[in-house]
Amino acid sequence: MYRYKPEEGRNARQATFWLAEGMIAYGCLALRGTLDRWEGLRTPLFEGFDSLPILGVTLNGSFLGAFGVFLLLTWFLVGKLAVEKTADKLIEVEDEMKKVTWPTFKEASNSSIVVVSTVLILMGFLAFSDALLGRLFDSILWQTVGG
Repeated sequence: MYRYKPEEGRNARQATFWLAEGMIAYGCLALRGTLDRWEGLRTPLFEGFDSLPILGVTLNGSFLGAFGVFLLLTWFLVGKLAVEKTADKLIEVEDEMKKVTWPTFKEASNSSIVVVSTVLILMGFLAFSDALLGRLFDSILWQTVGG
């Protein structure tokens, strides 16, 4: 599949392909739902052959249109991933990811505890400040204190 430096950046290329393919499939599924609103595209193409046996989808104009868009976008995606500039970028990404030092479970859990406790402290401070300033401005605007 990869003509340019086929053995380099294989994981990054495959991850990019499958993530983009998933987005294309989701978009084509939404397109099929939109195309189903038109009566002419909703009717089955063949009498007595309502759905595809394994997939369970109706073989109609909206399905064929969405499937055609899926194939076209997949063809463009494969072509885009074959461009040297894109391939070099994905090869660089994979090389950089190999250099990353991942935290241990203890380091990650300690960092998470620090983040959660900091968020809770800031949340409490902001709630207290909001309540205090709300009462202060209510008393200034509506003169409820001593008035």
